[in-house]
Order: sequence, then C-alpha cells, then structure tokens
Amino acid sequence: CKADCDTCFTRNFCTKCKSGFYLYSGKCLEKCPEGLGANNHTMECSSIVHCEASEWSPWSPCTKRGKTCGFRKGNEVRFREILQHPSATGNPCPA
Repeated sequence: CKADCDTCFTRNFCTKCKSGFYLYSGKCLEKCPEGLGANNHTMECSSIVHCEASEWSPWSPCTKRGKTCGFRKGNEVRFREILQHPSATGNPCPA
C-alpha cells in the first residue's frame, strides 16, 4: 500500500485510507475533486445529490371534525412529496 492508504486491494488500489484522507476511485486524497462531496462519516468522495421536492398540492377543502366547514372555522391542508432524497453531502429536504 501507499503511505496514505490503510488497506489496499492491490499496491495501487486503496480500499481504506489513513485518517485525514478521503477515498475516491481507489486513491486517497486530502480533499475531494471539484463537484464531489466529502462524506466525513465514511471519509469517501461521492456525487452530491440535493433533495428534490414536488410542488405543493392544492389546498384541501376546509374540514372540522371530519365534516366540511366554512371559511376560518376549520383546517385546510396541502402536501408535497420528496422526489429525490439527498446524499450525505447534499442539501437536506425541507421540514
């Protein structure tokens, strides 16, 4: 293994880097290449995938205790779905 590699598959292909290095394509790097995210938990470089949510649904009819009601006397709801969950380094989904 090379000096920055803790465990290697072959002399030139690392499978686990020493502390402080990120694993990417069998190599140990001090920082991840541009466009890739550094996962500080796994110490690997990976594609950055951000959360993607759908548009908000239309508002539901006003209801109160399971019955349709008039304006300002009940609740209306709307929702949106998570279309893409984020990677560890991507932007989180809205609450």
